[in-house]
Amino acid sequence: MIKCIPAIAIVASLALTPATAIAQANVSPKVLFEGNLAAPQKDAAPAGQASVKSWEFFNKNGAVQELPLAGFYVAHLVSGKVAATIDGQTTNYQPGSYWTVKAGAKMQVKVLGEMAVLETITASKQ
Repeated sequence: MIKCIPAIAIVASLALTPATAIAQANVSPKVLFEGNLAAPQKDAAPAGQASVKSWEFFNKNGAVQELPLAGFYVAHLVSGKVAATIDGQTTNYQPGSYWTVKAGAKMQVKVLGEMAVLETITASKQ
């Protein structure tokens, strides 16, 4: 009976994990567009690059999931409902919403239904 106590303690600690813990799942996007930004002059090198990516988030028992992006980007909620936390401030978004995430900030997403689809738009100088 004494040998069972550590196993019970481990199972109990797993059951007590808060639902709001950040999910460690791999979140990977589907690339919708990547390309060069137009140069100011006709024969000049491209001014930078732009990228549009689609991210699918599934509700994982209310877990918060972090978007693995750095730098400034525009977020667009295509479908579903989410609560997005940026710099400690949480805002609920409906389908069709757009918002920005400043450079250096991390965005965490909690899906409020079964799933949500989010697009991100980034642009960078070359």
